[in-house]
Amino acid sequence: MLDAATIGFYRLMMAAAFLAVINYVLFRPNTLELLSHLKHSVPLGILLGLHFIFFISAVKNTTVMNATTLVNTTPIFAMIISLAFFGIRPTFTALVGLFVSFAGTFLIALSTASLIPGNLRGDLEALVAAFFWALYLNLGKPLREKVYLPFIYIVAAGLMFLVICVSGNNLYIPGLSEFTVLVVLALLPTALGHTLHFYSLKGLTPSQAATSALLEPVVASSLAALLFSEVPHPIFVVGAIATILGIFLVSKETTS
Repeated sequence: MLDAATIGFYRLMMAAAFLAVINYVLFRPNTLELLSHLKHSVPLGILLGLHFIFFISAVKNTTVMNATTLVNTTPIFAMIISLAFFGIRPTFTALVGLFVSFAGTFLIALSTASLIPGNLRGDLEALVAAFFWALYLNLGKPLREKVYLPFIYIVAAGLMFLVICVSGNNLYIPGLSEFTVLVVLALLPTALGHTLHFYSLKGLTPSQAATSALLEPVVASSLAALLFSEVPHPIFVVGAIATILGIFLVSKETTS
C-alpha cells in the first residue's frame, strides 16, 4: 500500500513526463528555450511541492473534513495576497460570492463528516497548504507564459521525494493495479485538471481561479450519483447550490 507522499511523487513525475512528451510532439522546443523557463519554473515548483507536503501532513494530523475545509480557504488568501502585493481589489459582489462559496464547501464537507475533533497541528498545516497554493496562483499569473509545467511538477516531486527520505520511508515500486490508479491520477486531475486550472489565470484573477476549484467536490459527488447511484445528503445539495452561486458571484468580479 503506497503512502500519500509516494502517491504524490509518482503522480507529479508521471504528469511531468506526459506533458513533456505532448509538448515535444506539438511544439518541438529546443534545449535553450526550455532552459530559459527554468528560473521561473523552480519557484513555482517549490510552492506547489510545499502545498502538497503540508496538505498531506494535514490529512494525517487532523480529520479529513478539517483538512479539506481549511485548504479551501485558498481563495481568501489569494484575495489578500492579490490586494497586498499586486493591487488587485475585489468588488463587494466578489467578497459576498467568496463567503457564500466557502460556506457551501463547508456544508459539503459537513455532509460526509463524522463528529471527531480535529488536531490543531493538522488544522494549521491545512491553512499553510492553502496559503502556499494561493501564493502559487498569484505568482503563476504574471509568470504563466515564462514557465514550463513539467519543470514545475519535477521540482514539486523532488520535494516530495525529500519528504519521503527524511521521514525514513522507502519509495516503493507500485504494483500493476496501483500503477493503473497512479496513471489515472497523473493524467486527469494533474496533467489535465491542474494544467487547465493554471492556464485559466490568463483570464481570471488568482482568487477567481481558486474559487472555481471549489467546484471539484460538487462535480465529483454529482458524477458519483450518476455512475454509482450514490444519493447525496440534503446538506450536500444545499452546499453545492451555495458553492455554485458563490462562484457565479465571484466570476462577476472586476479589478482596479
